[in-house]
Amino acid sequence: MTFNSIIILPCLLTGAIALIAGLIFKNNPPKHINWWYGYRTKRSMKNQKQWDFAQKLGAKNMIKYSTIPFLTSLFGFFIDTEHMGWSIGSVVVSTLLWAFFSIYKTETKLISEFGK
Repeated sequence: MTFNSIIILPCLLTGAIALIAGLIFKNNPPKHINWWYGYRTKRSMKNQKQWDFAQKLGAKNMIKYSTIPFLTSLFGFFIDTEHMGWSIGSVVVSTLLWAFFSIYKTETKLISEFGK
């Protein structure tokens, strides 16, 4: 395993999982409020109307922001073996950014559509 694969493979895998999950939720959103799968937050589970809205928007945002880990994997081609911390940090940060933006954008839109 080469050094660059330390950053490239996890980022590609994270992006692929995020993209696949988003596509699954987009094509098969959970129909009823549940604790098992879907976009589940206190705000999204308030009522069925908010639940349906959050499922569609959450899936869209998961797909949209799954590009963050994919683009971060390109960074792996430019890191040399002396900067191991950068590679590990970029994998962690890209995953956190994907999760943050997906949740933040969905919650912000839920608030603007339905209020607090």
